[in-house]
Amino acid sequence: MPRKGSTKVRTGCLTCKIRKVKCDESKPHCHRCVSTGRKCDGYAPPPSSSALSWHRPRHLFPNVNDVGERRALQFFCQAAGPSLSGPMDPYFWTHLVMQFSTFEPAVRHSVVAISSLYEQICSKPNSVRLLTDNRLALCHYNSAIKELKSMNNEPLVLLVCILFVCIEFLLGNREPAIEHCKHGVVILENVEASYPWAKKYLSPIFRRLTLFPFFFATDPSCFPKLLGLNDQLPASFESLEQAQFYIDAITTRTVSLVRRGDRYRLEEMRDTPVSPELLEEQEKIQALLDRWHSLFLDLKDISSAASWSEETVCNVLLRYDISRIWVDTVFEYEEMIYDKYIDKFRLIVARAIELQSSKTPRSSDARSPPKFIFEMGFMPLLYYVVLRCRCLATRTHALSLMKTLGATRECLWDTCTMYAVGRRVIEIEHDFLFEEKGRPSTPPRYPGLPPDEVRVRDTTTSPIPTIQVDALGREIGGRMTGFFRRKRDGSIYLQTEFIVET
Repeated sequence: MPRKGSTKVRTGCLTCKIRKVKCDESKPHCHRCVSTGRKCDGYAPPPSSSALSWHRPRHLFPNVNDVGERRALQFFCQAAGPSLSGPMDPYFWTHLVMQFSTFEPAVRHSVVAISSLYEQICSKPNSVRLLTDNRLALCHYNSAIKELKSMNNEPLVLLVCILFVCIEFLLGNREPAIEHCKHGVVILENVEASYPWAKKYLSPIFRRLTLFPFFFATDPSCFPKLLGLNDQLPASFESLEQAQFYIDAITTRTVSLVRRGDRYRLEEMRDTPVSPELLEEQEKIQALLDRWHSLFLDLKDISSAASWSEETVCNVLLRYDISRIWVDTVFEYEEMIYDKYIDKFRLIVARAIELQSSKTPRSSDARSPPKFIFEMGFMPLLYYVVLRCRCLATRTHALSLMKTLGATRECLWDTCTMYAVGRRVIEIEHDFLFEEKGRPSTPPRYPGLPPDEVRVRDTTTSPIPTIQVDALGREIGGRMTGFFRRKRDGSIYLQTEFIVET
């Protein structure tokens, strides 16, 4: 009999452990299960030496008896949770969410749904109707919604709101994800001051989360309320987390202004003077970015950079760099304006290349990029470089980095789609076609900076993938994509093509 306080370690396959019978421990499947006609669930992986090894569903969820649910919880602890944050701090997913899962049913049900969908995406990255094919995820998502309806704890509702957004991201559902985001922002305003833990752990996520509706909502009425409008930058940054907290709000504020400036860039109001209100907002954001960058440089001078994540630092700086270009050019109709920022684009790509070099696998067990992350990582930022930098070498580097540095899916951004669209933009503007291996099939007509009349002003892509049949009778997947281009008289027209996703 084990001493008091000791832990008896059970061995054997998972099925025999559940049935509480002796296992003969034959691998990969024990003979006792096979001989009785039962399906052997295999063996638990060996304990990890990582900081997450203590998250064992058998310890955290002693009352969870369902094999599928327990397996999903274990997969979340070991694979999904640590990956969801992308370049951001994973603490929310690896610790906070798991802690609440032990005593809040809505959180636990959401975690099971997220884990099950995440694993399905890993095994079937091109699956379109994930939820209808995943009864476990559907059941637990419905259970989480039911639990949420009877919940009167607003900070906890906020946490579950983030989990619901994640589920809708995994499903590729734009409208429900946007509605959850808007609802969460309203609640956050009421609880942020009263609950310090919500301000510390949930507010930073919502600051980044409010960014995606400005890219995916078709109706401006769907845009969420901006967070951080009344931010006063401190005299100095005390940490990288604090610097990130402020740049996230500035970036979202910048993208909001970009959306309001669309009418000036895409012909509708090109000859109309920009309103004083918008010009004032532009100046405020420019001043905030200048001040933020100065404080960040001071922080790097006095802080120990060794403790910083390379990915986080690079992502924060890229957000700053691109926000700077965005706000400077927000009302510009002429695409030639971006040629002034070629050195800035080169710096962005150089930073990304340096990060990629540091991530190059040096051993056979190096981890591959995640299939899905909840945050906006590097891929959408590099996509902007592909669209706006007309230096062929620089934008081609950025195009390749979209796949090597980005996740397969980031938030609602799909790498295959954006890579295919970015590649086509380069072909249109430099007038050549890429080979399958990414090299030009013929010399570009415009190897230097292309003239303004051939430049693509913007792109729009259908959210729904379609199948077409090519000249050889093969079915190919892709999306209808529109390219906003300019006629000789200056008017804008939409060139529509079916873009094959590779």
